[in-house]
Amino acid sequence: MACEISPVDRGLLTAGQLAGVLFCGVATYGILTRPGFDLQRHAVSNLSLGEGGWTMIAAFVVSGVLTLMCAVGLAHILKDGRGRRALPILIGLYGLGLIIAGIFPAPACCGFPAGTPQDQLPVMTPGAMIHGIAFMLAFSSLIIACLVAALRLSGGASLLSLLAGMFMPLLVALGMTNAIAAGVAFYIAAIIGWVWLAVLVMQLAGQSARMADRALAMQS
Repeated sequence: MACEISPVDRGLLTAGQLAGVLFCGVATYGILTRPGFDLQRHAVSNLSLGEGGWTMIAAFVVSGVLTLMCAVGLAHILKDGRGRRALPILIGLYGLGLIIAGIFPAPACCGFPAGTPQDQLPVMTPGAMIHGIAFMLAFSSLIIACLVAALRLSGGASLLSLLAGMFMPLLVALGMTNAIAAGVAFYIAAIIGWVWLAVLVMQLAGQSARMADRALAMQS
C-alpha cells in the first residue's frame, strides 16, 4: 500500500507551485499592460512602483508567504537523504527574500513610473539597498538549492536542477554587467526558478512516498 503524504503537507507543497503561477502571472500582466514600462530598461521589481504598483507588491509578499509554506512542507516530508535539512532552509530563505523585496520596493528610474525623468538613474536609498540585499538573498538561496537538489535527485530531475543552478547565476551576472538587458535577464531567471521549484516539489513528494513505502515494506 502506498504511503500517502498527509493532506496538510500536500497543501503546503502545492503552495510553492501556486506561488510561481501568481508571481509570473502578475509580473507578465504588468509587463504587458503598465504604461511606460519597458523590460529592456526596467526590472520586474519596478512594477511595484506608481499607480497599480500594489499588485506587484502583493505578488512579492504573497508569493513569499506561499514559498515559506512550501518550505515547511518540505521539512515535513524530507526525513533523510542529502539536503533533507538544507533544502527547506534554502527555499525558506528564498521566500523570505521575496517578502522583504516586496516590502522595500526598487527605486524609480529611467522614466518609470510616470513622472520619473527618462535620464534618472536609480537612487540607492536605504529602502532600495534593502531591496537589493533581498534580491541577492532570494536568488542566491534558490541557486544553492538547485545545486543541493541536483545531488539528491537522479536522472532528468537532477539534470534539470543542475542546469537551473547554472543558468540562473549566469543570467543574473549578464544582467548586472549589462551584457543583456537586466530586466530581461532577471525575468527569465525568475521563470526558470519558479519552474524548477514546481518540478522539485513533485519530485520530492514522489521520492518521499517511495522511501516511506520501502521503510514500511522492510518492517512487514
